[in-house]
Amino acid sequence: MKNVLLPTDLSLASLYPIHAICKKAEGEKVNIYVIHTLDMPTGIMDLLFLQERKPYKMLPAGFLEAVEMMRKKYSSVINLLSFEFLWSNSRSVLRSYCQARDIQAIYMLKDHAYKGHLPQSVNSIPVLHKCKIPVVYASRVNKDEYGTLTALLYREEKMHA
Repeated sequence: MKNVLLPTDLSLASLYPIHAICKKAEGEKVNIYVIHTLDMPTGIMDLLFLQERKPYKMLPAGFLEAVEMMRKKYSSVINLLSFEFLWSNSRSVLRSYCQARDIQAIYMLKDHAYKGHLPQSVNSIPVLHKCKIPVVYASRVNKDEYGTLTALLYREEKMHA
């Protein structure tokens, strides 16, 4: 079974590489770990009230729905499609996360400007490049077209990986 990491900036477009992952699976089941990195709280008040301000409450509309729809669309290929927040952006934490899940490749969307959508979001892309895991870039046909759930789900047949 192949294990793949997919960093996301919580945009629907950043989920697009799931199409490429599933097409390259070649009959093998895949586990896809979708992560978004967040800065560790630094103050005592942040730590005390961390449970009350869960970032899941601040997710963009339709993001978790898109993850679930992709899971259903590729149910014959995807064994596991999980989404989680990772509290840290250090190379050692990201490397440990990848080692614990036996990540064999990191998929990213080509020519996509990964932005933080939450106040505590951290850009993990530069750090992931230093983790010594192969990075695969997935392309999309029309950049402007992939901001909606419909485009994410029904345009993969035109994809050039």
